[in-house]
Parts: sequence; C-alpha cells; structure tokens
Amino acid sequence: MNQQRWERVPADPDLEGDLGYEMDEWDVIRARRDGRGRLMFLPKDTEMLRDDAFILADPDAVCNVEHRQ
Repeated sequence: MNQQRWERVPADPDLEGDLGYEMDEWDVIRARRDGRGRLMFLPKDTEMLRDDAFILADPDAVCNVEHRQ
C-alpha cells in the first residue's frame, strides 16, 4: 500500500475491504503454571495448528480492543 492509498483509508477502516486482512476464528485458553496465568490463543482451523500457528501471552499484554477508549 503506497502513501496516497494509505491516506485515503477511513479512520475506522473495514479490516477486510480496506486493509486486506482475513479474519480467523481463535479459541482463548487460560492456563496457570507456577502461580502465573497465561493465555493461549489457538486457531480453530486445525490446518493452521499444523503450521505452528499459536500465541502464548501474559494477560497484561492482551486487551479487548472493543472495550478500549
């Protein structure tokens, strides 16, 4: 995407239509080990798991953007 096209993107862009993202469904699993909580994000598409697609994160590093202001 060049500078001019980027500047024409709306302030609240459509993720697929304007930015070209493809939305995927992911499951979130809370895990505890050594007293510390972790979040594991796993794709619902098992083919993606075969390609090592997963995320491990501390809960403090994750936020729900729908609730941010």
